[in-house]
Amino acid sequence: MMPAPGPEEEFARTLEQVQTATERMMAGDSGPWKALFSPGDDVLLMGAFGGVFRDHAGIAERMDRTAQVYGGGERVSVERLGTWVGADLACTVELVRHEGVRLAGHAPTTIAYRVTHVFRGEADGWKVVLRHADHLVEFLGPEAVLPPDG
Repeated sequence: MMPAPGPEEEFARTLEQVQTATERMMAGDSGPWKALFSPGDDVLLMGAFGGVFRDHAGIAERMDRTAQVYGGGERVSVERLGTWVGADLACTVELVRHEGVRLAGHAPTTIAYRVTHVFRGEADGWKVVLRHADHLVEFLGPEAVLPPDG
């Protein structure tokens, strides 16, 4: 009898699902991403387009609206900067590039995001409880957050 997979092996499969879900989102399908979030209301989304969404229903709605602005893309590349896996919590920090993506009717381009995910081990596997993404890949300095003089 083979031993049951450990947290690291199960988590590696979840990361593959995240990659697939991100590719599907670029194609306008939010379903795989919505399935990755924990069904509870103790979840949090701070997506690349802004805002803070604090419950499953709000996140599902935001995911649907996000999918509507994507018009396909060539590929998603992920540079994983850090991964931490415990018995029931895990975290990843990544640079994610959407290459050749068509967003909101614009010509294909490459968009890079800093992305942090926190996952929780649940009865049906690892689920996302936090997703934070922003476009601040390059250092901008304090001037980027200060109000304009005036």
